[in-house]
Amino acid sequence: MPNTEKTILKILFPQVRAELLRVLFGASQKERYVRELAAITGLAMHTIQDELRKLTAIGLVVSWSNGYHRFYRAHREHALFDHLHRIVQLSEELPKAKHSVLHRPTGVLPRSKRTKPVTARLRPSRPPSWGLFKPVK
Repeated sequence: MPNTEKTILKILFPQVRAELLRVLFGASQKERYVRELAAITGLAMHTIQDELRKLTAIGLVVSWSNGYHRFYRAHREHALFDHLHRIVQLSEELPKAKHSVLHRPTGVLPRSKRTKPVTARLRPSRPPSWGLFKPVK
C-alpha cells in the first residue's frame, strides 16, 4: 500500500535530499557510509553519491575515509546546521500532509490540455470551397 502522507521535509526538498537530511541531520547524527545510507533510505548508491557530492560542495556535509569506507556526517559548525536539524525534528513531529491535498485530482486536465472539438473533414473526392471566387456567368 503506497504511503498517502508526506512529511514537511519531503514537501520542502526533493526526495533524495529529504531522506539524506533526515538521516544525517536527525536525532542520531551518526557518521554513515554510502552503503549504509542506501540501506537506510532505500535509494540507489549512485543517487546518494550525487546528492552527497552537492551537500559536501556547499559545506553542509563533511566526510572522511578510513581507507575502506568514506564516512559522511552533518557539518555541525555550518551556519545552517541548527536550522536544518530543527526542520528535520519538526518534520517528524508535525502532522503529515495528505497526498490528495498535494496533487491535482486524477482525471481533471488543466484548461490548456483539454481537447478541442473535432471539426468535420471534407471527403478527399470533394475539393474545398472557400467562396473566394464567384462562378463566371
